[in-house]
Amino acid sequence: MEIVWEAVKPVLASLISPSGFHLWIDPLQAQAGPQGELILVCANAFALRWIQSHYFSLIRQTLSSACAFRQPVRLLVGEAPPRQAAPARLTQPALPLLLTADAGKSFNGAFTFDQFVVGPSNRLAYQASQALARNDTLHNRILFLTSDPGLGKSHLCQAVGNFLKQTAPKGKIFYLTAENFTNQMVGALKSGQMPRFKERFRGECDVLLLEEVQFLSGKEKIQAELCYTLDTLLHQQKRLVFTSCFLPGDITQLSQELRSRLTGGIITPIGPPDFSTRTKILARKAEDRGVQVSPRVLEYLAEHISGDVRRLESALDCLVAHSTLLGEPISLGLAQEVLQDLKAVDKGLSVPEIQKIVCDYYQVSRRELLSRSRQKRLVRARQLALYFSRLYTQKTLLELGRLFLRSHATVVHALQTLERDRQIQPRLAQEVKFLEGKLAQAQVKVGSKPSSSLRTDA
Repeated sequence: MEIVWEAVKPVLASLISPSGFHLWIDPLQAQAGPQGELILVCANAFALRWIQSHYFSLIRQTLSSACAFRQPVRLLVGEAPPRQAAPARLTQPALPLLLTADAGKSFNGAFTFDQFVVGPSNRLAYQASQALARNDTLHNRILFLTSDPGLGKSHLCQAVGNFLKQTAPKGKIFYLTAENFTNQMVGALKSGQMPRFKERFRGECDVLLLEEVQFLSGKEKIQAELCYTLDTLLHQQKRLVFTSCFLPGDITQLSQELRSRLTGGIITPIGPPDFSTRTKILARKAEDRGVQVSPRVLEYLAEHISGDVRRLESALDCLVAHSTLLGEPISLGLAQEVLQDLKAVDKGLSVPEIQKIVCDYYQVSRRELLSRSRQKRLVRARQLALYFSRLYTQKTLLELGRLFLRSHATVVHALQTLERDRQIQPRLAQEVKFLEGKLAQAQVKVGSKPSSSLRTDA
């Protein structure tokens, strides 16, 4: 049972807010019941009631869809056994996802068109996604959704899949990331199964939903194979949806052939939600959680929490948790206290402050950081400074380019290179984690000062 639970936890982490997952889901311990059921041990009766009310149906649904788990699930208050280091077997791919034939990822049942809050910044993407799902006239049957993280491109991509599951259940929907596609192709090459790989993607796919296509940067053989696959699917008039944090033209080391195919349909950027849309999103999230929050409180949160939807959801979860744990009603005063706590964590650092922290770690000067030198340590320091500036501030790529004395294309390439390298270089991943801790400490200090630096969002 522990193996099943550990396998499904990453899926749950992707479906709920980080604060909700770490507060309620992660502490649960799995045990096998006498009748073969899965028992999830809660720390106390309050935790059991909260999980039962807010997360239990999602847990059961995810266990069924992601791991084909059909046994009963029960919550129990008790003393869980001490956690042990995860055995080596848990490092294998965790999800034999079974929702759709040969799919690489599972659909989130909550990511539907009905659950998507529409506003000026995402209306075109919403309408285009619906049109493609209905198979209305759409140029080349290709849709490319692009936005910063947390703005809804994955929601719309999966909404297409969920819509088709209901309206065309016999259709074969392939939903996967570019990394999934790459790993499957590499595995097929190593095992001599490329004919079968090509047959699956070219002959058995009715709709292809491919996320995070920027991962294909620099992978020439994968790009070539994907081009052949796309040509076949387009010739058969199949539907294609792509998502990325970057526009196709901004993805470096992408072949002209693949770039041409990605831009062959409708490209729909999604921007940050405005105040009205943020208020509607918070109202919808509160309704989903079964809690009553006054419009005044929702508007207060929407006014002070900008950026991606995950931050809005996290703020609401923190407010509800404070209310429940402290036994206080949800009020404007409590929202102000929670927001003060969030500001202490999320108070922004300016780009120069981030540059200084990175320079101190790598023992380089800011002048060297902004120079044209291609020394390895300077290149890495520059990439990390750009990465954290992008993550912790609201600066656009063009603004970061001006602050780092670099072109827009150079900034994009640096961010993509770092993102790729941190996946395959454990030492770099450790450096990123260490610097994240340093920045968190600096944020707390900034929060105690008068607001003289730029207010930013993570």
